[in-house]
Amino acid sequence: MKELLLFLNDNSGAIGVLIAFATGFWALIKLREYLKDKRFKTYHEQIDELVNETRNPDRIIKLDRQIAIVFELRNFTNYYPVTRRILIGLKEQWKNQPNTTRAIEEIDLTLDFISKNWLVRTYRRWGNR
Repeated sequence: MKELLLFLNDNSGAIGVLIAFATGFWALIKLREYLKDKRFKTYHEQIDELVNETRNPDRIIKLDRQIAIVFELRNFTNYYPVTRRILIGLKEQWKNQPNTTRAIEEIDLTLDFISKNWLVRTYRRWGNR
């Protein structure tokens, strides 16, 4: 027991650094989980608001809000495959409805955006300055 106490006393600085590192690493993992969960919830709330017209029958979502949601879906890169399928389905569903031309145009722009690979998007963003 005495040897253990001597070891701890002699190496208290290193032990403190290890504990601080472990604590920081744990906090980083928890922050990452929190952000991933928040992103998941935000994405699904946006999709729900975009496609679910029956959630609140007294409130009809405005076309401009739908266009903004379609635009914002570009920020959820992890969801691009499903976003693409959802938007293609909405485009098909909305094509014969009145006053949806602007929303369909935004869908086309977003589909074009998410179909480009990262390198092309980066080049367009930084290469044209």
